[in-house]
Amino acid sequence: MSVQFKILIGILFTVATIVVLVIYGIGEDARMARYQKNFAARSVQAGAEYFETYCITCHGEKGEGIAGKGPALNRTDLLDLKGTPYLKLINWNGTTADFIRNTIAAGRPQFSKYYENENYQQHMPTWSQDYGGPLRPDQIDALVSYVLNWAPGENPPTVPLVTPTPGPTATPIPPGEILKAIPFPVTEAGPGDAVLAAGKTIYTKNCQACHGPELKGDGPGAAGTAKPPRNFTDCTAMQQFDLAMHHDAVVNGRPANGMPAWGKKLSDLEIWQVIMYERSPCQVYVPK
Repeated sequence: MSVQFKILIGILFTVATIVVLVIYGIGEDARMARYQKNFAARSVQAGAEYFETYCITCHGEKGEGIAGKGPALNRTDLLDLKGTPYLKLINWNGTTADFIRNTIAAGRPQFSKYYENENYQQHMPTWSQDYGGPLRPDQIDALVSYVLNWAPGENPPTVPLVTPTPGPTATPIPPGEILKAIPFPVTEAGPGDAVLAAGKTIYTKNCQACHGPELKGDGPGAAGTAKPPRNFTDCTAMQQFDLAMHHDAVVNGRPANGMPAWGKKLSDLEIWQVIMYERSPCQVYVPK
């Protein structure tokens, strides 16, 4: 076999390989689209199985909700993905998928004000393994896919969508008077281990989902918020965040940023305990 013939064979094989790759590439977008569609379908199917196992006892077989147990999920105000009326009402700035994912993963240790008159018997538990629940991240995602598969929803809102009238903003306590409002002794060294331990318990139950397990503002509930939750380990910022501002933020919330108000959910003692715990990484306990 001559060298020229070998070169010709090599060229022909190269051209044939290029032709095959071009033909394969032309259909790649369609194949990827089919793959993604099949993957999404499998995720919805898996989510349906998880929903039947873990969710129907409170939310109903088709997400219609059960009185006294859990709200409807298959409803127009939640699953109207374009208008997102419920998410706008609660000042959620992320996507519907993020909201549903965070709710399933971290649970709802406190009843939403939206449902305060519904007399539900128990709180939404945490389901993600990140919070001590039984489900892996992929199982949480499958549940999200299943719930979103109901979009735009079949049922009307459980509670009429009425934007609440803002109440008067509480007057912040002057820094010079702040210590008089704290129901336990506080020095520059702190309020004592018992207070910090109680504050940690309150924080873990109510605040960790957004502010993170290490108080760095990086919890999963932070996804999609207009402004990242406060990082309590940033000591430069905490030096400027005095006790009066901290107290006002916890009591009245920061609705524009997605921070709920805790003034009617926690006692005065609990509020000060969690404030002291949040200030413990930088040890800024007293007014400057």
